[in-house]
Amino acid sequence: MTAPSTDNPSSTPSEPSSDNPTLAIEGVGNRSTAGWIGILLILCLLSEEVAYAFNLVTPALPSMAGSFETSNIAWVSTLFTLSGAISAPLIGKLADRDGKKKWLLIATACMAAGSLIVAIAPTFSVVLVGRTVEGLGLAIVPITYSLMRDIFPKRMLAMAVSMTTAGIGVTTITGPVIAGVLIDNFGFRGVFFALALFPILLGALVMLVVPESPIRVKTSIDWVGGIMLGLSIALLLYGIGEGGTWGWTSWKTLLCAIAAVAIFLGWARYEKRIENPLIDIAVLRGRAVVTTLVAQFTGQAVIVLQFVLLSFIVQTPIALGVTYGLGESASYMARLTTPAGVATVAMGLLVGIIAERRGARLPNWIGFALMAIGSVSLALSHKEFWPILLGYLVYAFGAGLISAAIPNLVIAAAPVRLQAVTASTVNVVGSVGSAVAVQIGFAILALNIATVADGTPIYAGIGYTTVYFVAAGLAIVGLAATLLMPHGRKPQSVEALT
Repeated sequence: MTAPSTDNPSSTPSEPSSDNPTLAIEGVGNRSTAGWIGILLILCLLSEEVAYAFNLVTPALPSMAGSFETSNIAWVSTLFTLSGAISAPLIGKLADRDGKKKWLLIATACMAAGSLIVAIAPTFSVVLVGRTVEGLGLAIVPITYSLMRDIFPKRMLAMAVSMTTAGIGVTTITGPVIAGVLIDNFGFRGVFFALALFPILLGALVMLVVPESPIRVKTSIDWVGGIMLGLSIALLLYGIGEGGTWGWTSWKTLLCAIAAVAIFLGWARYEKRIENPLIDIAVLRGRAVVTTLVAQFTGQAVIVLQFVLLSFIVQTPIALGVTYGLGESASYMARLTTPAGVATVAMGLLVGIIAERRGARLPNWIGFALMAIGSVSLALSHKEFWPILLGYLVYAFGAGLISAAIPNLVIAAAPVRLQAVTASTVNVVGSVGSAVAVQIGFAILALNIATVADGTPIYAGIGYTTVYFVAAGLAIVGLAATLLMPHGRKPQSVEALT
């Protein structure tokens, strides 16, 4: 998950370096290198909570669907990402205004509280409330990066950010392993109890050890814009999720679509008129930014679809007679995701080398090509272990390239004065892409139910084949957008200066 800065470029912070150059060089407080490494470890572990809130929960979705006997399990992922997409820019501005450590602790508390709500939830409706609260914790990552920039010695800043990014990437390897142990021994509730305990412990360490940023930014908070954008996206997703039940041409589905578009257009007009908008509409102009946004949207959509589909395919019993399913436990997923996680991290490191020599556009289009090939492979064969491993591994090589290339393309797409707001916009678009993809995927599966076991729908194999082809189509759209990019063709060090 990309974690952009939440700074507002139109505001003027009082940089401590202007009054005290030593503070900017040595960091906040009189600490040894070992002390800073300890702070870095705490912040890295806290940032991993965000990745775990996805990587641990996705393997638990089949178990949750069975426990609550619901076919609306997609909302467990959708509300989490939607809540985070809308709230992260708002919380980021509040952190700039009131103190980054303060709001980091608040976001951490939201993550713990939301996880605990889900862990003890008696009904599925309460689960959805918990996941919405939990999604507010997605602001942890961008606030962490901003706090590091403000408090760390300049000599350690690049290493600190790199270590945090690498730590989040490693969760793609460890997440399914931990999830498998928790789900197989304690059920899905064990996952959420762990997700609640982890931020409580780390939040206490942040409170005691991590210094507050001395920088404050005077800025207004666009509450109206956040509500309007969130409402428009929620209506769109609700219409997609219920379209299969209502009928795609029913008045309810059409009303959701019309209302979503109308509110979105009203939001866009409103954002143009205010001084400090949630998203600067001016940023969306120009082929460089637009193609980068399309690449982010489609890339995140394919990534979330692949992981969610894999969770269900691995855990669907063979005895049900459908044309897919390995009939294994949640722990078994690690056999597929661990090699893929290693490939993802390795490709992330490779992008740094390629981008500096040939630009970030090259690894990005290669990544989308691999994602398309892997998705088609899984569409054609998703019943045996080795074809699934091969298809998922090919996809994972592509996902690693894209995840590392997009942040570099963001830097190349926008001038320095618009870097922060562009990165924030790209982050929101990626989260929306994830949410939309999950809803579309489960809407397609809901049209292809083979049977119902213990109140849980068992989808027909053709449903999975169709969704994998949709993932391949999204990857092809991302590939086309990348090929149309006017940026990312020069060495990254050169692009960053333009």
